[in-house]
Amino acid sequence: MQVRTIEVPNKVLIGEVRRVLDQGKSATFRVKGFSMRLFLDNNRDLVKLEKRPAESIQVGDVALAEVAPEHYVLHRVIKREGSHLTLMGDGNIAGTESCEDADVVGIATAFYRKGRTKPDLVTGRKWRIYSFVWLRLKPLRRIILGVCRRLPFSI
Repeated sequence: MQVRTIEVPNKVLIGEVRRVLDQGKSATFRVKGFSMRLFLDNNRDLVKLEKRPAESIQVGDVALAEVAPEHYVLHRVIKREGSHLTLMGDGNIAGTESCEDADVVGIATAFYRKGRTKPDLVTGRKWRIYSFVWLRLKPLRRIILGVCRRLPFSI
């Protein structure tokens, strides 16, 4: 059986994701872009999102957020000041985005990497260790990402 893939504009996709999450369901879609590398890869991996109360969003969470009108990112929360969130992609060496709690569409609860059917849960040991280590390696990201981009395979 052949699988057909269609590409949907973000405006349409995010609208549908919002609708589903507002119904108390989860939404899963393929990630696009390289800003969450090393862990997530463009057009390869899937992310599962759920809606969470704004006050429960914390540093370390991966959030789908609107950082400018109709401009969405799936990045990690690196700082929280009241209802103001600062986000940064794991694959970025500099640069952050800002948003408010209300701009968060959903929070990642699981990732399906490299075509696997078993998810990496954000509550799982593997993800917690990765998050802990990667957040502390920020000063070395340029070197690590540079080496990994030159590897003939993806991590």
